[in-house]
Amino acid sequence: MTYIRLFTVLAAIAGSFWALSAQATNYSRFNEYPSATDTLKSKTDTITLSPEELALLVEYIPNEPNDVIQDRLSCIESEIPLEFNNFVRSHIDYFTIRNRKYSRMMLTRHNVYFPLFERYLQKYNMPQELKYLAIVESGLKPTAKSHAAAVGLWQFISSTGREYGLDQNKYVDERMDPEKSTDAALRFLRRLYNTYGDWELAMAAYNCGPGNVNKAIRKAGGGKKTFWEIFPYLPRETRSYVPNMTAVIYMMHYASEHNIFSDSILYEPQIAHLEVKQALNLEKLAEELHISPDQLMALNPELKKREIPEHMRNYKLRIPAERAQLLASVSDKDCILLAAAPYEAPVEEPAKSPVLLASSKTEKEPEIKNTDNAAVASEKVVYTVKRGDNLTAIANRHNVTIEQLKDWNNLRGSAINYGQQLTVHQPASAPVVLLASNKEQPESATTKTTTAKAAPEKKVQQDQLIYHVQPGDTLWNISQRYNGISVEQIKKLNRLKTNNIKPGQKLILS
Repeated sequence: MTYIRLFTVLAAIAGSFWALSAQATNYSRFNEYPSATDTLKSKTDTITLSPEELALLVEYIPNEPNDVIQDRLSCIESEIPLEFNNFVRSHIDYFTIRNRKYSRMMLTRHNVYFPLFERYLQKYNMPQELKYLAIVESGLKPTAKSHAAAVGLWQFISSTGREYGLDQNKYVDERMDPEKSTDAALRFLRRLYNTYGDWELAMAAYNCGPGNVNKAIRKAGGGKKTFWEIFPYLPRETRSYVPNMTAVIYMMHYASEHNIFSDSILYEPQIAHLEVKQALNLEKLAEELHISPDQLMALNPELKKREIPEHMRNYKLRIPAERAQLLASVSDKDCILLAAAPYEAPVEEPAKSPVLLASSKTEKEPEIKNTDNAAVASEKVVYTVKRGDNLTAIANRHNVTIEQLKDWNNLRGSAINYGQQLTVHQPASAPVVLLASNKEQPESATTKTTTAKAAPEKKVQQDQLIYHVQPGDTLWNISQRYNGISVEQIKKLNRLKTNNIKPGQKLILS
């Protein structure tokens, strides 16, 4: 019994190598695989194989006869005709023999987008098989671009995209928005089907345009109105378009019968929508949400830059669903959005220090004179440039201007290098000026004495800390600079309805 089992194992191994060698010879006609004689290089009894050659021999690639392929196609339930002929067979061989890597990739990606496609196909009451058209168009890559400048999962050219409401500008290209482009593509296909009453002709028109399809119908005699009847008169690329669709549908249904399996399966991401009503720096937002900027951009492939400008109000930004809890409360959301606001270039003017004013609500604030000429003690600080630094960020960090940095360090341009040391002058202590609330200033020592004696008879009003807003300031960083006061307290003290502030504006901080 042992000898019989050993003989069976040896026979099976020998048979497998014989079959694989024969297949390698057969597939050499596709110019993709070397022949068995080229693969098996042997000078002695030892066979030496490269990793690629070994992988070729190990992978079993079935070569099914035509009647099996045709029978399998007939078993697929489809509203779209799945015609079988030698031309279709050559496309099936492409996906099951010559480009198996591409087929594995489609098996990996399809669960990311097919649920979205299926929802919209059901919405418009269209055949579910049309979801496979996105594989033919883009390989399920939302940022795909063709040589003809077609873009996205459904490969819209610019003019057709705009016709179906897909916005394209400096910041966004909605042809790469999976949801909006899917909705637009299905509306376009439904319109073409209503024109021709045939899904194969609708797909052909989607590829080459209704004008070319109409021209092919006229050349075919006018009475012939199916894809295969007008096949010879269609553009060359369109002649392969519908057969490609049939081959993709076959491959996605029978990949396992051709020994094609995915190494990993991706799934539709769980997302939440953040309605954006202000300018945002997406790298800073990603940091606040504790995700990578690349992950945030992958959820929003239609965005061309890592920022959302002020004019794109009410933009629905996709974020991971599990991060939505960070924005659950209004205060947390306001703080995160405030922290994600883009940097503003500082205005080139000397920074002003906060001034403590004792004033009455009914009196006009006294004008501060000659404060710019006052001698303020300062100290020199040496700052070492870090990775990612620029003059704007360094100036904001030290509350100085870019021109001051350039002047102190003899810089002609704005270029700085990692590790470079910059001199920065900082105030030794923030000057605070206490001004009397009376409009008339004391003129002599006698006047001062008289005023001092009269003071106890009047109720002394509480002092107010007034802060002059500097370029680049936000309510958040002001609240961090002055401990003990929150953003909401600043807004309440100054009767602010929004978080917007402007350079030169005066804020009450106490």
